[in-house]
Amino acid sequence: MAWNEEFAYLTGMQAFIYGYPIITFAELRAQPLPGGQSMVNRYFHTRHLADPGQKYGGSPNRETAYSLAFADVSQQPMVLTVPPNPERRYYSLQLCDMYSDTIGYIGVRATHNIPGDYLLAGPGWKGKTPKGIRNVIRSWTPWVAVLGRTYTDGTEDDLPRMGTFQDGYRITPLSVYRRKALLPQGRAPVAVASPDDPLGAFRTMNAVMRENPPPPDHDVLMRQFALVGLGPAAKQDIEQLDPAIQRGLRRAIVDGRDLLARVAKAGGSIVGATRVRNGWFYGPSNWGRMAASDDFLGRAGTQVFSGIVEHQIEESVKLRTFVDADEKPLNGANQYVIHFKKEEIPVAYSFWSVTLYDENFNLVPNAAGRYTFGDKVPGLKYGADGSLTIYIQPDRPEGDKAANWLPSPKDKDFNLFLRAYFPGPALLDQSYAAPPVHKAEE
Repeated sequence: MAWNEEFAYLTGMQAFIYGYPIITFAELRAQPLPGGQSMVNRYFHTRHLADPGQKYGGSPNRETAYSLAFADVSQQPMVLTVPPNPERRYYSLQLCDMYSDTIGYIGVRATHNIPGDYLLAGPGWKGKTPKGIRNVIRSWTPWVAVLGRTYTDGTEDDLPRMGTFQDGYRITPLSVYRRKALLPQGRAPVAVASPDDPLGAFRTMNAVMRENPPPPDHDVLMRQFALVGLGPAAKQDIEQLDPAIQRGLRRAIVDGRDLLARVAKAGGSIVGATRVRNGWFYGPSNWGRMAASDDFLGRAGTQVFSGIVEHQIEESVKLRTFVDADEKPLNGANQYVIHFKKEEIPVAYSFWSVTLYDENFNLVPNAAGRYTFGDKVPGLKYGADGSLTIYIQPDRPEGDKAANWLPSPKDKDFNLFLRAYFPGPALLDQSYAAPPVHKAEE
């Protein structure tokens, strides 16, 4: 193997880890809406809870419907409007830079449920804030992902009310908000490469990094990546590179994806920001701000690969397990039991849940239409002592156990994801221990 191929492979692996979030966000931004519309300065709302028919990965929750937009603040700020919420329905608008870290929130917790207009400003904006703006949130990238989550119990009565609430989310260019002469709406987002292109991930990464330059303190990394034609400082197009370098980069994309899959499955944190208890690993405590600790591996692997984006822990703490109490992979060939003593039930000031996903982080189809359990799930049976026992197996259990049944995929691996929104102190400091998943006695 040529030395320059090996160097390109090693450097390309580092570049892929660094750039995976922006590749993912660019591909998500490029997805057309029904009718060919885009998500640029416009919300796409799901009007129902996630179901197994959605095969996007990302571990979708079963408590909130999603809203997504990409705000272009390269030429002017955008005004984000949220509606009155007298019932205190849980909602949050999570604002993320194009590298997947959180730059701000609007919602029940972060902005105290105060309705109105919030200004989202891009890098370098020095204009005057109009009257009536509740707060100014600044982004260091010219593009911002806006990820909304709106609670619904999923019933026929509540879904229309939830949809009406979502329709109260609006994005308005500042020039329109001021009713003055319209300013340019910014440049069209850069195109993404074909998924059939073996070097397409790096072509997309290069283009979107030029559109959203990394911060200056990452310049030394960018100069290193540029040596093999990667990043915003690259002097050559990828197709002009030496064939040996191109071979190394193709290998880096393949092996980079494999590495991120393994990091996601292990809940790996190279900076020690997570803890494993009873087979459950905490989402890293630096989720949503991982670049601040140069944790680019965690940002790509545990934040984006398995979740697309993750909350900061003040909003939501999450734990995941792939194994049972004997550290064997969870598989639908077995029957499992989780027993929460009363004091082991998670403390969450909004809601908590445990959801089952397949190996690709999608919900698993089942005839019963049951995908989760938690404090908002009706019909669960608690013990006289306040405990809660959940039965995880492919087939419906007999008797009263059926009320607490979580269907698993027959003969296939799966994983469990515990979420706590507005978590209590023991979840925030990772001292809470979720009970292990025990294989049921034959």
